[in-house]
Amino acid sequence: MAAGRIAVALALCFAAAGNAGAGSEGEPDDGPTAVTQRVTTRAAAPPRKLVCKLPPGTRKLPATARHGLIGHLDQYPVVALATAGERTRARRVLAKLVSAAERGRWRDLRSAARAGYGTRTAIRRSGDRTVHYFHSERHQEPRGRTIFDARRPKALIYANAPRRPLVLVGAMWSTRDGERGPTPAGPIMRWHSHVVCAKPHRRGTKPLPGGRCGPGERLIQGRSEMLHVWFTGDLRSAFAIRAPEPELCAAGLLPAKYCSKLRER
Repeated sequence: MAAGRIAVALALCFAAAGNAGAGSEGEPDDGPTAVTQRVTTRAAAPPRKLVCKLPPGTRKLPATARHGLIGHLDQYPVVALATAGERTRARRVLAKLVSAAERGRWRDLRSAARAGYGTRTAIRRSGDRTVHYFHSERHQEPRGRTIFDARRPKALIYANAPRRPLVLVGAMWSTRDGERGPTPAGPIMRWHSHVVCAKPHRRGTKPLPGGRCGPGERLIQGRSEMLHVWFTGDLRSAFAIRAPEPELCAAGLLPAKYCSKLRER
């Protein structure tokens, strides 16, 4: 019975996202493009007010889910649920990303800018000592069938700590509206969406405190999906939904003082 309720919830979640699921998943090839997917062009569905809701008493989607709202997916994938082939593909994705980073292409914002990524960081408020995660995005480019390229992320993620140079900690890929992210690594490779405030012909924005939206906007489940991969070295934390701070600390990518306070919590 519980499995049936979750299955119904999954169906409702995909309906809430505007039924973003065109195309079929591809397999990694031996070239620079890790995954390809045929994209079917379809008329854009109007934004909906409906936001994915789980059945009463259910807090998360099952560990086998590969798509969902960010708050409905567990932070870490269950690697044991993936097949041997899916684990191999996940390692291949991580290896290609690490290889591209080690060549120094994205070491800092200057090198990232040469690779086509943005460099405008948010202004830190006075007294803020937290670690922020700056997403250095590249502009949308024309493409054919490629949705996911392990060597060319949509955004580079840098840890932005007070009085410390930016440190590359991860990467992000995103789909366009109406596309579904491919998951050749099975349940390890999960794509998440966000609840956003939407306005016609404009990119969705983060809701105001209390989940409110501004004039002329409405709260919906975003129609694009995102995938993060982190430079932690192991598959479980490398494919975490949010920044896996304990593992980033263990890898020496976050400030030691910040990490010591993190362990005290």
